[in-house]
Amino acid sequence: MEEIEIPDSIRCEFEIKGGIDGIVELLPDDQRIRYISSIARAISDPVRLRVLFALCIQPMCVCLIVAMTEYAYSKMSYHLSILRDSGLICSKQEGNYLIYCPTDIGRKVVEWIGKSF
Repeated sequence: MEEIEIPDSIRCEFEIKGGIDGIVELLPDDQRIRYISSIARAISDPVRLRVLFALCIQPMCVCLIVAMTEYAYSKMSYHLSILRDSGLICSKQEGNYLIYCPTDIGRKVVEWIGKSF
């Protein structure tokens, strides 16, 4: 492998960490990277992010979420499925209603975003 020229300002720390191989070992595994990526995609849409924040305030059925967002049921169903598939929300059946609420990771994401921005 060809020698890479490294700026002096980062050389020492880079070498302490074991160079490229050492840094690669410190990275999350591929499965974790895919999971994090799915969460990032889920919260990349303003509607989904608004819904996630709202569900952290109050669990809701889809009729309330639709009323809050003024989105069509079919579009909201799509957004809710993305949030659910990414593990940020879950739902429970209550009679004829599905009640949506955040998962622990969904709450942590909202908490992190709320503190960071």
